[in-house]
Amino acid sequence: MITRQDLLLLKTKILPTGAEEILDYLASKHHQVEMTNIVLENVPLLIIGRHGMIARIPTGGGVQKVSQPAEILEQLQLFFQKQDTLYLFINLPDIPMPSEVTQVLEEVQRRHDRKQELRKLIDEALERRDKALFMAASNELKQLINEPSADDLHSRRISFS
Repeated sequence: MITRQDLLLLKTKILPTGAEEILDYLASKHHQVEMTNIVLENVPLLIIGRHGMIARIPTGGGVQKVSQPAEILEQLQLFFQKQDTLYLFINLPDIPMPSEVTQVLEEVQRRHDRKQELRKLIDEALERRDKALFMAASNELKQLINEPSADDLHSRRISFS
């Protein structure tokens, strides 16, 4: 079984045409879907790759191979009426992240981590009744929360076209 969240996370990759609708449908049937790292023979299988999809679904004593999104969805709907398991093989690249976006995300994470550290420090200062430490940590936290960060200013200059 694969979690619904794991299936929906696949939507962050570069998908072939029609795959989003199929992933949404699979998410509703996630308890009957199993991920595989190899292409299996003689089992119900859906392969999603960069340039397309192919499904091998057992029907009427044989295996039907379909590759058009509408046909795949139709066959999956018929397949899931039974309580069988569908195996899912994914071969998709991650969406490339521009370096500017990565830098902004790293800065946001550093600021978040520092805020968490300061909150713990404030709690410790209160427990120890250390007024100087409390004031210093509180002031730094207040400053982090209130001041526009460099990534806010930088993100205004980045244009996504």
